[in-house]
Amino acid sequence: MEKKSTNNTRPREGRSHASRLTINIPKNTLTALKILVAQRETTIREIVTDLIEKEISKEGVAV
Repeated sequence: MEKKSTNNTRPREGRSHASRLTINIPKNTLTALKILVAQRETTIREIVTDLIEKEISKEGVAV
């Protein structure tokens, strides 16, 4: 019998593993974020990941 993985993350841009991060943000901010991702036809994960990667590259931190 095959066991299902508890890691339901899909590979993104060649990545095979993602860690989970949980944050609490104000309700209005979350609502605005949901509207933004719907308008851009993307996901919250992609928006947040892209923003984090941009900030890291600005600081010159190697990933």
